[in-house]
Amino acid sequence: MKIRKAEEKDRKKILELLNSEPTNNLEGEQPYNDECAEEYIKGKSFETFVAEIGGKVAGVTIAHVRRIGKYAELYHTIVDKKYRRKGIGEKLYKFRENHLKKLGIVYVFLFTTLDNMAMQKLAEKSGYKKGKKFFAYSKVLIKKK
Repeated sequence: MKIRKAEEKDRKKILELLNSEPTNNLEGEQPYNDECAEEYIKGKSFETFVAEIGGKVAGVTIAHVRRIGKYAELYHTIVDKKYRRKGIGEKLYKFRENHLKKLGIVYVFLFTTLDNMAMQKLAEKSGYKKGKKFFAYSKVLIKKK
């Protein structure tokens, strides 16, 4: 397995992974489109890496980096269903954390849903401490036609 910076050629697979997770979809619509994937790959405030096995993208991890505040929000770590339970998510976590340390990031946090037990287990195994519970609210401002 190889972990590398996401590239334009990965856009379609990253988009597929983002939209494959029901927990990423609060309003019952697929919220991720081509522009989102492009921003995650090319955006200055995002650090996006993919795990590649045999030339195929097996997983992705995305962090929104706040360089001025020296912190990062972990947006997503998604492993393709075909490759789960092989330690790929954990390897992506470790790789991303080491990369963020090199950038001088001091503090990292993530959010996950209460029913996403796999992510909670991975976060705790990776040394993250559980914070306070909160409710997430969302609102669609412009309806798709």
